[in-house]
Amino acid sequence: MFDKVTEIVAHMIGVFHIAIEEARMRDVYAQFQAAKLEDPAVEDLLNISVKISAPYTLTDFSPSVEYTPSAADYFFAPDGYGLYLADLFYQPLGQLGLIEGAPDGQAAPLPFFPVRPHLTLEPPGSVATITAQVAWMEDDDELYLNEEQAEFVDPSAYLTSLHSLALISKALGATTSEAPLDFSESTLSAALEFYEAISAVEDASRIGETVTVSFGADAQGSFVNGETVEETPVLDDVMPAYFQAENPDVTLEEEESDTEEDGDALADTDPFQGLDGSSSDSGTFEIDDGHNVVTGANVMVNDASVMVGWLDAPVISVMGDVVELNSISQVNVLFEQVSFNGETAASASATINVAVMSNVSSMPAVEDGSTVEDTTPQDLGLPSNWAVTRIDGDILTVNWVSQFSFMTDNDRADVQFTGTNTQIVMGDNTIANVVDLAEIGYGYDLIMIGGNLITINQISQTNVMMDYDTVTSSNGVPVGYSGGDNLLFNGASITNTGLDTYGEMTDNFAKASDAFAQGANTITTDVAHDGAFAGDDVLTVLYISGDLTTINWMEQTNVMGDSDQVHLALENFAEDTGAEINLTTGSNAAINLASIDTYGIDSEVRVGGDVYSEALLYQADLIDTDADPLGVALPALANEAVAFLADNMIGPEIDTTNDTEIIATPPENSAGPDLMQTMLA
Repeated sequence: MFDKVTEIVAHMIGVFHIAIEEARMRDVYAQFQAAKLEDPAVEDLLNISVKISAPYTLTDFSPSVEYTPSAADYFFAPDGYGLYLADLFYQPLGQLGLIEGAPDGQAAPLPFFPVRPHLTLEPPGSVATITAQVAWMEDDDELYLNEEQAEFVDPSAYLTSLHSLALISKALGATTSEAPLDFSESTLSAALEFYEAISAVEDASRIGETVTVSFGADAQGSFVNGETVEETPVLDDVMPAYFQAENPDVTLEEEESDTEEDGDALADTDPFQGLDGSSSDSGTFEIDDGHNVVTGANVMVNDASVMVGWLDAPVISVMGDVVELNSISQVNVLFEQVSFNGETAASASATINVAVMSNVSSMPAVEDGSTVEDTTPQDLGLPSNWAVTRIDGDILTVNWVSQFSFMTDNDRADVQFTGTNTQIVMGDNTIANVVDLAEIGYGYDLIMIGGNLITINQISQTNVMMDYDTVTSSNGVPVGYSGGDNLLFNGASITNTGLDTYGEMTDNFAKASDAFAQGANTITTDVAHDGAFAGDDVLTVLYISGDLTTINWMEQTNVMGDSDQVHLALENFAEDTGAEINLTTGSNAAINLASIDTYGIDSEVRVGGDVYSEALLYQADLIDTDADPLGVALPALANEAVAFLADNMIGPEIDTTNDTEIIATPPENSAGPDLMQTMLA
């Protein structure tokens, strides 16, 4: 409610508003409109007349439509001699209807025939991925179940030795040179430096390692530890016994049955099933019979896969140089020793390097390995039309993957058994880095490159494992003991589908490239009607003023330290329990898996510069079972290895005393995932 004064003012405003509306007759507008419709007073419009003309007569359906091009359309005479029709108005009167330059001095008469329409293409783009994965685990457990604790060496004493082994592994790689990779300029100089580096690799042993090196055609095929094989080993078949016991072999009948029943359901399988821990299990925790102590059984996995089919053509012209390099470098370093009550025990460990490198044709293959020839009659006519697109600059297809895993599992356990069954797990750790890339791009009939064609596929794999196990017992010997049985496994594959054959640059392609460099946007008939395009109707052409660079670069490193110290208090063990003991201090696995698959077509490459092509397969193993576990000899060996490293590769001089802690990420990418600085590291 308003007060008295406000009420009076509001009332006056309301009355005033109503009076204005009445004056404007807005409240009676509808009545006026209705009266207008009932009795319109509108007369006919004057001075307006409408004329309808329909000069066209409809005819029956005609499937043939005749088209008469306009004067702005482009015309050409037979044999490819053409001009704009509008240009005829600027010809002398005596030459109307004739075109100069016709074969045999004859003038081609009109009419002319319409030439190809102007087609355009969307230019391709570049693709670059940089993946840096680092996994770091320190699981140095300590367990004491006895009142009088056994004396153990501090696990930090093993770090200096592990650090030295990491330095040694660098020296054992195929190349230790380093060059910057700056994509703001041509990468040709860096690619040529890498070519010289892999060409200079030798198979000589420098610090006692076993080395095998293959080049060129000798590097093609399947290899295991330097030996050519028909079949490569399956990883599951060479895993340590601890893991094979957890995954017993499946019979052939069971496998075929499972495949038939569950094959269609794989697409609906949850890849994370079983990774949600034990909290969702409805049953009680169960352990195996007997006493089981596990301080080893660790697994490290680096897994990377790249599939690329980004840009290719059956005919490629390169005004500059061509660099094609494929390289696989694999290194395993294993230092281990098993000691039981002061006596050295046997340890059956394995270091395996598996490599596959192949270049295969894109043509279908038959059983004898040859390709199937297409015997279907081909139209050998030349292209009547072409579409051209150009890129001013470089095109890059770069995939750089760096995976590094570091783990220490230096356990100390003073154990006694009093129950019927015991399960003590201080190891059994798993860390993994996984990358899976697939890139599908563009295909053309002709790619013309004003710069260089650079293709590099490189895989570098390194495993470092230090496993010094010391076991003591006060009475008796365990029934089952695994103190070695380690696996270092490198598996690499480079498969290129599409064979390139190199030839000299021809004049027609060279002239066309020069024209593009001067700003042209299309090709001429001397390029389109090259014999390489016989049978093509429409030609798709890509011009790149700079370089076409393809780099697939993978670096994988595992560093594991598993030096366990275990004391078993077995006094009156048989009387108290009577069960068996199983002790596992080894059974570790360091695994690198990498594959590069490039997909293209067989190409004829015409080169104006030089061709640099090389393939390298490098496999090295360094195994030592006699070195001092506390690193008395290892620092000196590491210093000897460092002498083979390139300047500035590992930074300033590193102190190798026992006070130095191991660097968790000692590989080449320790400064960060900088692709531009690590092409040749």
